[in-house]
Amino acid sequence: MSDETTTLLGIVGSVSANSKTRSAVEVALDAAEEAPNVETKVLHLAEYDLATADGRKLDQYEGDTAAALQAIVDADAYVVGTPVYRGSYSGALKNLLDMVPRGMWQADVAPFENAAVGLVATGATDHHFLAVDQELRPVFAFFGAHTVGGAVYANDDDFDDDRAVTGDVRDRLATLGQATVELHDAVSASEALGELGPQF
Repeated sequence: MSDETTTLLGIVGSVSANSKTRSAVEVALDAAEEAPNVETKVLHLAEYDLATADGRKLDQYEGDTAAALQAIVDADAYVVGTPVYRGSYSGALKNLLDMVPRGMWQADVAPFENAAVGLVATGATDHHFLAVDQELRPVFAFFGAHTVGGAVYANDDDFDDDRAVTGDVRDRLATLGQATVELHDAVSASEALGELGPQF
């Protein structure tokens, strides 16, 4: 294992300040931070006034948008959480992902390429749990990321009145955070996994 610090960024794709999704992501980050040389940060979209994605280059964004994108570029691995609306991830998260470069014409950086990503989704009921694998995982495959094989879906019953995560889901989130760090370490140590990236 390297002595270099790994920055694990939690991206919270919710525009609610009092967010169950953020609570879930933070459980994963707290567990991940127990590993040596891991630093965690949170990018909660409710705290940023983001521009609408319009195809401009990375260095043409300003203010909150530039700051959010720079946080993604600077990170080494990610835990990405989203509330589920209409069977898919949030529009706010979609807008952010539309601005993240892939190392082509938008910029010469590709932050998600060959990066470890843990996935979290929240919803009122269990009806939308497949959104993680049918909607969220494919977009990170597009970026050439390595997503943790298991994910976490939490419904309203998994939170108490203060929006803190409870029960078995809390343990699963902690495991996800640890697994994301371990996947990052495995990719970093592997010549093939660290070079695969997207095909197109």
